[in-house]
Amino acid sequence: MFRLAPIFSRLSVRAFSSATASQQSVSKDALMKLRKRTGYSYVNCRKALLQFGDNNIAEAEKWLREVAEKEGWAKAAKVGGRETTEGLLSVYVDENMAAVVELKSETDFVARNDAFKQLVEEITMTVHEFGKTRRAHMLKFGEENFKCRIDKGLLPFDHLKFSIEENLESLPTLKNRTVKEALAMTIGKLGENITITKAEIHLSPPGFMLRGHAHPKDGTEKMEMGRFISLVGIQRTESCSNFPTEKLAHQLCQHVIGMDPKEVGSPETEEDKQQKAEKLKKIAEQAKAERKAAGIDDDDDFGTSYNNEDEDQLLRQSFMLNPSQSVHEYLTNHGAKLCSFVRIKLGEEETKD
Repeated sequence: MFRLAPIFSRLSVRAFSSATASQQSVSKDALMKLRKRTGYSYVNCRKALLQFGDNNIAEAEKWLREVAEKEGWAKAAKVGGRETTEGLLSVYVDENMAAVVELKSETDFVARNDAFKQLVEEITMTVHEFGKTRRAHMLKFGEENFKCRIDKGLLPFDHLKFSIEENLESLPTLKNRTVKEALAMTIGKLGENITITKAEIHLSPPGFMLRGHAHPKDGTEKMEMGRFISLVGIQRTESCSNFPTEKLAHQLCQHVIGMDPKEVGSPETEEDKQQKAEKLKKIAEQAKAERKAAGIDDDDDFGTSYNNEDEDQLLRQSFMLNPSQSVHEYLTNHGAKLCSFVRIKLGEEETKD
């Protein structure tokens, strides 16, 4: 979360109103061109052209951006203490690495604004680019710190997560400005406090690919955004199915968001099924004895309560799109293996296993 120092309030200069008109009119073509290049209002673009002239678009653009930045910092300092409860989560995946960002605003109205979504994309891509430069180092870290697993023939790790919120504000974005500058300028434009509450890099082990999904699906052409996101680490172990891996991973991501598992768990064995049946039988007999002692007619069906641990284990859950199969059975039928999943809801701590 960024807290912008009050010192920036000294930059609250209404520079847009200080343009000195060196000409009385501007051409329509120059006005349209400057408006398209900067995205600023016609009024402010006209003021810039009046000051610098129709033939000096570059200087007019530079002046507009400098003024916008000053006003952005001033606005950011003014609204910096306001609570942010709305916003969006984003996910961008590249092979076995994913960038996840949570950007929060004061209202849902701003969270649905295109400028806000563009800021989410800009910051997410910055996290992704940072992750690309550190990917080899992070994988080495995972292998070195989990060597005991490798010695046992296991994967070095199921999932790695690195949070970079503290280092984020000074990183350059693909728009040639820092994250801190991008944040301040968007605050100045939208007029609400905006905070970055998550900036994470997720890695799956070698041989597994990560795939992500957001719900309800929103965002930009480049990435998905929503109030929920999920990630799954998946590997195709056999070519026993022509079902596309991308679609399989997407279905699993949907399942994770919808069914909210707490852990990957383990496949159900025949012994597990037998123990479950015995447990259910015992519970039913106990409930029957209690009803008899209470003088309740045994023909009345009050049901029995049973805490099914399978409901929290992803591999044992009934697959949302095909309830006749467990998730493990569905994966096995498609020659696939799952190593981990992540589920994040806006404003809440993530579920990861």
